[in-house]
Amino acid sequence: MEEIRPQVVTAVEEAQQEAAALAPLYIAGTLLAAGAVSAPLALLVAGAFVGLAANGLLISALMDFAFGYYRRARLLDVPETDARALGLAKLLTYVATETNDTARLAVHVGSVVEPDIAGYERVVTLPACGRCILLSGRLYRYSTGFLRHPRCDCSMRPITSEQWREGGSSRSPQALFGSMTRAQQDKAFGRGEAAAIRAGADIGRVVNARRAGQVYVAGGHEFTREAITSRGIGRQLGALARNGGRYRRSQVPRPTAAQLVNALGDDQIELVQQLRRFGYIRHDEAIPA
Repeated sequence: MEEIRPQVVTAVEEAQQEAAALAPLYIAGTLLAAGAVSAPLALLVAGAFVGLAANGLLISALMDFAFGYYRRARLLDVPETDARALGLAKLLTYVATETNDTARLAVHVGSVVEPDIAGYERVVTLPACGRCILLSGRLYRYSTGFLRHPRCDCSMRPITSEQWREGGSSRSPQALFGSMTRAQQDKAFGRGEAAAIRAGADIGRVVNARRAGQVYVAGGHEFTREAITSRGIGRQLGALARNGGRYRRSQVPRPTAAQLVNALGDDQIELVQQLRRFGYIRHDEAIPA
């Protein structure tokens, strides 16, 4: 793998150059579509975005991390084929992430100097993970950083001041979820969580309930520490867990959406009631037919 390192660095830098060069055209198209009569004020210098990763590290140094996984694997006597696969997986992650980061950063920078650009809308391309889908269509001020995970291919659509005032979005999380196949929904959110959303649970509450460090298993049941409320939680938990334990209200989290589906999935009416009781469905929403 070592012999291809120079070619990889060159290829990534060329991809960065091309991605950044497209940003002014994208911004100009946005302004034109919104009815703006003036041309973009600034001509982006695409070369300024080349050679650096989003965290400020040199691209060449970042690629060294990927090749480092291969070298360490070989030192640990990992078979050559497996070591190459490990290094390649890391390499592809870095390449995809940095190319997309460059494109987003160039659009971000180009938008800052345009007075008609007030912010951006997050555009999610399927297939995508649940956390990205949750952010689909959300509007952000141009000064707000773009949250992403490794290999995230979400993009940003510049929004004019008029569009910002209107407050609309092209695609909400619920609309995006509805456009997915059942298999795509299960893969993105997990089978239990997807079933809960199909039953009417709020996507945001379902996804946030599984945030890192918030889920744990007790008595064979899955619970979340996210959005814990004390009112009635002991009685609600007792009806579901029935494990004989004694809990103080302040210590008891709520079941995850998947846990409720696993326990009550065959009883649609009861499932909807429990999803509402534990805050996954807002109380002003009707029970799905």
